[in-house]
Amino acid sequence: MLLLLGALAFSSLAQSSYTLDEAISSALKNNELVKQADIDVEISRAKVKETTAIGLPQVSGEASLNYFADIPTQVAPANVFEPSAPADILVPLQFGLPYSTSAGLTASQLIFDGSYFVGLRASKAYLNYTLLGRERTQIEVREQVSQLYFAVIALNESLESLEKNMANMEKSANDAKAMAEVGFMEQQDADQMKLAQSNLTYQIDMATRQKDNLMSLLKFQMGVPVDQEIELADSFEALLGDPTEEVALDPQFALERHIDFRTVDQGEELSKLSLANQRAKYYPQVAGFFTHSQNGFGQDFGKLFSNDFYPTTILGLQLNVPIFSSGMRYYQTKQAKLELEKTQSQKQMVMQNLQLQAMNARRDYMSASENLQLVDENLKLAERIKISTEKKYEEGVVSSLEYTQSESQYLQTLATYISTAQEVFNAKLALNKALGIQ
Repeated sequence: MLLLLGALAFSSLAQSSYTLDEAISSALKNNELVKQADIDVEISRAKVKETTAIGLPQVSGEASLNYFADIPTQVAPANVFEPSAPADILVPLQFGLPYSTSAGLTASQLIFDGSYFVGLRASKAYLNYTLLGRERTQIEVREQVSQLYFAVIALNESLESLEKNMANMEKSANDAKAMAEVGFMEQQDADQMKLAQSNLTYQIDMATRQKDNLMSLLKFQMGVPVDQEIELADSFEALLGDPTEEVALDPQFALERHIDFRTVDQGEELSKLSLANQRAKYYPQVAGFFTHSQNGFGQDFGKLFSNDFYPTTILGLQLNVPIFSSGMRYYQTKQAKLELEKTQSQKQMVMQNLQLQAMNARRDYMSASENLQLVDENLKLAERIKISTEKKYEEGVVSSLEYTQSESQYLQTLATYISTAQEVFNAKLALNKALGIQ
C-alpha cells in the first residue's frame, strides 16, 4: 500500500505536459537561482532579528577556578609593624590563599545608541532590497523560460512543415529516379530532385538537434531532470497571439512598478541610512549593567567548595561620549553624503533610461508585428507558388529545377516567418518588461 501511494505521489510530481504558465511556475519553484534568491531573503530576515537583539537585554555567565602556585607578594616598611625597626627595612607580605573560585552573571541593557536605531532601520531596508533581488531573479527566469518555450514551439512548427515537404519531396525524387531509369527524364533532373531531398534532410536534422538543445535548456531552467521526457502543451498560434494587436503605451507610465526603479529607489534609502548612521556616531551612548558574582577561597582544593562564598554585586550606568576623532568622523560623514549624491544621480539616470526603454520597446514590438504581417503574406504567396509549381511539375510543364527552386523559396520564407514570429514574441516580452508588467 505504501509503495502504491509513493508511486502515485511520484507520478503527480513527474508532470509530463506543461503549458507556458506551468513551465514558469515550475521554474519559480525549482530553478536553482530562484532558490538561492530565496535563501538570501531568509538570511536578510535573520539579520533583522540579529540586529533587533542587539538592543534587547544581554545576559552572560562566567566562572573561573584559580590556583596560585606563587601567592602574590607585597612589601611594606618594617616599622609599620615594629616602630623600632629601621625605616629602610622592607617586610614581604603574602595576602590570599592558593585556591580561589568565582561564578557570576552579568546583564546589560542598551539604553541609547543612535547607531543601533539606524542599523535596525537599515537591516529592514536591506531585507526589502533582497526581496527586490529575488523578484528580479524571478523576472529574469520567467523571461528566459518564456523565450525558450516559444523557441521550442516555433521549431516544432517548422519541423512539421519540413516533414510534410519531405513526404512530397521523397515521392517526387523517387518518381524522378524511376522516370530517369526508363529514359522519360534526364538524369540531371533526377539528380536535382535527389539534391533537394538531401538538403531538406539536412535542414530537418539541424532543426531537430537545435530543438533538442533548446529543450534541454528549458528543462534546466524549469528544474526538471534533463533526461525526463516532457511535452509542451501550448500551440504556436496561442502563444504568438494576434500580431496586429495594438499595444498602448502611456507616456506617463508608472515608474514605481518597474523593478529597476524600485531597486535604485531602495538603494537611495540605504544611502540615506548610511549617512544617518555616520551622523549618529556624534551622539553619546548609554547602557545599563548588573553584575553579581560569588567568590570562594581555600587553603587546599579539597575544601575549596565547602568554605563560605562571598557575594559581589554591582549596578551601574555606562556613558560613552565621543569628543575628538581627529576628523575621522567628519570625513566618514562626508563620504556618506557623496555616496548619497551618487545614488541620487543614478536614480535620475535610471528614470530617464526606463522612459527611453519603454518607448523603444513599443517601437520594436510594433515594427516586428508589421514585419510579421508582411512575412505571413509572403509565406502564403510562397506556398501557393509551391503548390502550383508542384502540379505543373507533375504535368510535365515545368522542369525539376523550377520545382526545387519553388520548394527552396518556400522553405526560406518559412524560416523567415518563424524567425520573425520569435522576434515578435521576444519583443512583446521586452515591452512588458520595460513597462514593469509581469
